[in-house]
Amino acid sequence: MLTKVYGSAVFGIEATTITVEVNIDKGVGYHLVDLPDNAVRESSFRISAVLKNNNYKLPKKKIINNMAPADIKKEGTDYDLAFTIRISSFHT
Repeated sequence: MLTKVYGSAVFGIEATTITVEVNIDKGVGYHLVDLPDNAVRESSFRISAVLKNNNYKLPKKKIINNMAPADIKKEGTDYDLAFTIRISSFHT
């Protein structure tokens, strides 16, 4: 199941809309695509902790997080909330 949420990447005084797409499907794993930096790649640990502390669990399925547009470098922890909201919406 694919869901989308929108965020923004700030560069100086300019902001660009970033589309965060989360797909949860059969399989196992947590994958990030489209130029994430180290802080974004480490989001799975922060998201897992937030969900666990709020009585949710990461789905035992393959999670693919896509951030578009692909040509913009995504930095920092700004996308954790968008990922968490989308992943927690799959909680059953």
